[in-house]
Amino acid sequence: MTDVMKKTLLIVVVAVVGLAVAGLVAWHNLSPEVSRVRIDKAKIAELKGMVRLCAVDFYEDVPVRASVGSRHMFGRVSLTGSVSFDIEKIKLTERDDTIFVTLPPEIVEVYEATSPQSYEVIDTWNDRFLRSSNVTTAEENKIKAKVKANFRKAVYAKGYVRRARKEAVTNLANLFSALTRRPVVVTDPTPGGTPPGH
Repeated sequence: MTDVMKKTLLIVVVAVVGLAVAGLVAWHNLSPEVSRVRIDKAKIAELKGMVRLCAVDFYEDVPVRASVGSRHMFGRVSLTGSVSFDIEKIKLTERDDTIFVTLPPEIVEVYEATSPQSYEVIDTWNDRFLRSSNVTTAEENKIKAKVKANFRKAVYAKGYVRRARKEAVTNLANLFSALTRRPVVVTDPTPGGTPPGH
């Protein structure tokens, strides 16, 4: 999926959520109090199946340093991706008139950018005299996969996940408050996220 398609999809999702919230607010203002609790639960269930809340997008140039046997390569690659949350996996509980929401684990996606010159080999060399320094396409793909895996870990170290989780807490609180007109408490059991391997 291209960057333009991703941005277009995100705009469509935000527009759908905005329209849903506006429609629900109008409906709540015109509906009797007795039926609101049942409608709240139905709309929350519908929202959970319809929306994926995207909190933080990123785009970075990353250096590539790799070795294949006696051959070495230095270059750069542009990586793009997002830290998002699957609303289908949020946990909801109700106590009295308050809705309690627990933020689910984050989804970290990393892709090679599709823009021109997003990948560049700057230099290659071989430690063995008169041996080829060329790196095959298959080897380059393995190198890029390793770079992406390492960058997925760096997304945590750079604070992208922490920021995304903090923003998601605010976004979910606002969204569910607008939908239900009831007090909403959003908790985050892992503010720093769960890095790969933990």
